[in-house]
Amino acid sequence: MKKVLWLASWYPNEADPFSGDFIKRMAEAVSADQPVNIIFVGKQPDKNPLDSYEKSNIEKTKASLSEFIDYYPSAGVGLGVLSKISSLYAYFKSHLKIIREFRKNNELPDIVHVQVAMKAGLVALYLKWKYKIPFVLTEHWSGYYEQSRDSLFRKSFLDKYLTRRILKHAALVLPVSEDLGRQINHYWAHVPFQKIPNVVNTRFFSFPENQPPDEFRFIHVSTLLFPKNIEGIIRSFGELLKQGFRAELVFVGPVNPGLNDILAALPETRDKIQFTGEVSYERVSMELKKSSALVMFSFYENMPCTILEALCTGLPVIASRVGGIPELIQKENGILVQPGNEDELTSAMKNVILHYHQYDKEKISRDAVEFYSYESISKKIRQVYQSVLENG
Repeated sequence: MKKVLWLASWYPNEADPFSGDFIKRMAEAVSADQPVNIIFVGKQPDKNPLDSYEKSNIEKTKASLSEFIDYYPSAGVGLGVLSKISSLYAYFKSHLKIIREFRKNNELPDIVHVQVAMKAGLVALYLKWKYKIPFVLTEHWSGYYEQSRDSLFRKSFLDKYLTRRILKHAALVLPVSEDLGRQINHYWAHVPFQKIPNVVNTRFFSFPENQPPDEFRFIHVSTLLFPKNIEGIIRSFGELLKQGFRAELVFVGPVNPGLNDILAALPETRDKIQFTGEVSYERVSMELKKSSALVMFSFYENMPCTILEALCTGLPVIASRVGGIPELIQKENGILVQPGNEDELTSAMKNVILHYHQYDKEKISRDAVEFYSYESISKKIRQVYQSVLENG
């Protein structure tokens, strides 16, 4: 059995239990067939000073997935380059402490799998240089797109240089969408890539046995922040109601008080829009199963897990024609609209309601499960490991 080490730039942790939860699910998928060690190192969470983080290097083992989660103290603010260097040193030190234990126990990996290039990819570069261990890179980050608020286009020269180094030294780049792979190749580094999408836990997200709701129910699941364009969804839905259509709209995610002004200006939406707040992964699946269609109206995206989960549940999807989304949506399972075009979104909502009977929800679910299940994604990733190690 191969020794596999994952280095994650994002991962659920004390500071943010939802950060990189899709990476954790991917790790769970692979570890069902192949033991995986995963290291995540993050800045020490803001907690009561009496709390101790001497326990920070914690190993959590579940079946064949072992998590090594460590925290390092923040270097503070206002120190510029010195602060960044200090932070990076602490980041590396935490990783090397764990890796030294692997070496002592003869557990150095055969292959490293990086999840998101920066900063974990820097540790992979070190392991490749020091021990000749190859690494592959799964990339989820929308920052490779210029329109992203956190775009690499607007990062420092050092950030760009290091990201390119990581990309160029990966044995294979595994973007979660073809579009992201093309974007990386066009602007950042000409590298071989193979699309492997995010994974869905089909134990939760599957075709429901229950009947659809009496009233048509649109659902949106996200952080409810920019770039999701929640305001545009609300205005488009308000116009749908003005035109006499009966429907409701449910938002799943952290409540954003900034939406109150928009809701106040649209009295027709009163009692037709609900906010669940932030809920568990299992609760998301329940909300999707009670819904008729998913709406995503983002200004930019890469490959939203929510769309994959909705498709596995059998829901048709209305979504913006951005990033990797057109790779997911065809006329058989939804409608694509131009980002920001609210009239087009309202028209798509009407179209889905009027022609809902034409969607084969069971087939939508069956096709999505075939592509995005734990078994499917695990097989693809393990084939990549085998190929990289054989072709060394």
